Amino acid sequence: MKLSIITAILTVGVLNVANANAAMDPFIENTLVKICEQSTNDQMVSFKKLVKSYRLDMKDVANKIVCNGEDIGTFAAENGASSIANLIREHQAGTVKVSEIAGTPAALPPQA
Repeated sequence: MKLSIITAILTVGVLNVANANAAMDPFIENTLVKICEQSTNDQMVSFKKLVKSYRLDMKDVANKIVCNGEDIGTFAAENGASSIANLIREHQAGTVKVSEIAGTPAALPPQA
């Protein structure tokens, strides 16, 4: 009995690993390819319509889609689509650097 339970657990584990290495869904793959291809055409209206037709958010497109190993903004810029690259960069998540200058001695007035 214990042997059959262990075998079942190992089988489920092996099947889960096989599913993790499975190919991407063809619909999703085709969608991503279309978005990457459209990003190189530098046609803003067509690009926005395509993104909207798949009900995607521009922030998700800008931050999560990778074309040929590069983020989509860089990919568009390298293919001469500067307006698309600028649109994507506007929606990319950036890092905000906050520096505190109020407490530094140079910023404080002299003590009397």
